[in-house]
Amino acid sequence: MESTELTTKVGIRQFLAVGGGQAIENYDWMLYGLVAAYLGPQFFPGQGPVHSTLNALAVFGVAFAARPLGALIFGPMADRIGRKPLMLWAVGSMSAFSFLMGLLPTAVTVGTWAAVLLVLLRMLQGMSIGVEQPLLASYGLEIAPKGREAWYAGLLQLATQFGILLASLTAFFCTLALGDSGMEEGGWRIPFIVGGLLGLGVLWLRRSLPETVHAEEAEHRTSKEVRRAVRANPLALVAIIFVVGGTQVINYGWTSGLPSTARAVFGQSGALIFGLTSLLSVIIMLMAPIAGKIADHFGMGRTFVWTRLLSIPFAFVLLLYADPGVVAFVLAMAGGAVILPFALSFFNAISASLVPAGHRVTAVGLGYSLGVALFGGTASYLLVWLSSMDLYWVFPVYIGVILLLGVLTYRIAVTRTGLHNAVYSTAEPDRYQHRPAGGSRELIEEAA
Repeated sequence: MESTELTTKVGIRQFLAVGGGQAIENYDWMLYGLVAAYLGPQFFPGQGPVHSTLNALAVFGVAFAARPLGALIFGPMADRIGRKPLMLWAVGSMSAFSFLMGLLPTAVTVGTWAAVLLVLLRMLQGMSIGVEQPLLASYGLEIAPKGREAWYAGLLQLATQFGILLASLTAFFCTLALGDSGMEEGGWRIPFIVGGLLGLGVLWLRRSLPETVHAEEAEHRTSKEVRRAVRANPLALVAIIFVVGGTQVINYGWTSGLPSTARAVFGQSGALIFGLTSLLSVIIMLMAPIAGKIADHFGMGRTFVWTRLLSIPFAFVLLLYADPGVVAFVLAMAGGAVILPFALSFFNAISASLVPAGHRVTAVGLGYSLGVALFGGTASYLLVWLSSMDLYWVFPVYIGVILLLGVLTYRIAVTRTGLHNAVYSTAEPDRYQHRPAGGSRELIEEAA
């Protein structure tokens, strides 16, 4: 049933254009965290492997600061002139910046300018993905088959995980072929150049995407009015920040922070790390549509609340790696395989459903960027730093607090402002609760 609906209502080509762009964006974005241990000595030399890796991961975190700027600049454009032009710009620019990163000179050649150029390119990538992610959330909700919103979000998450998997596999095979020394000497460039070239095919596919913003709806809105609408709904913005923050602190903690800790702090083999990271991506990729289908059956809101609460004890599986070793690393990654599919599969649809379509990309983009910058972008650095200070146990406690805040703010936002789909305002029946939104007891029981 689901595959038929995807073919007839959404279209395989359309899905490949949307999901393929998301895959390339995440390939380019996550690749940096995967090879940070090799980049550190090339751009921040002379201070030891741990310190160099921390500096490289700090750049990873700084790049997140550009994401809200990208959302504020390009989000109102997507809400006014349409989704398609910005979807073309996002994937094209991200691929170009990735290609240029593969050509960067190192500190040996240009000194401190190498680090400056690295930061600049990462910030430009941050602006690009700062609008791509909310575009994915908004466009995905707007074109999803009715009653299959979480399932379709899960399919898009499959594409996201494919991009992360591709980055991990590329790093894995490069490391396997060149060794750690070969990666440090220049092998790290190869995955970035590959990512830049792959983006060209997705850019071609996105040319045929249909537009979901009608000209007669958008022509009466100005960028100032779009931003004013976002400010008028602060509860939804705060909820999106913590929904995204909880998702990404888990995501980056397992897919970037834990591998970087294993490589830089505990000195484990890069091939082993990338191999297990790739396996984790495969599990998430296969489970994401299944998790979405479960959410459609029980209700996205209810599934979101319960899976977030149940994820809190699973976060403490990370403590198994307090005593480093291959077995401990495998067990810690296995804990991520349990909680990440539900954390990642439909959080985009949850975020988009909190905001009306007229200012959805701007609000989701700002909330998404702040959530990722505050919690996701700092997760890798925080985990490596805590591990180097023998405070590894603090990180799962931190995860639990963020997840709990996400549940609380989501429920408050639903109580006060209701839910939204691509067509209806909060004054109309919504496909998620199938009854008028207005904070009634029945609404909250259905949403939570």
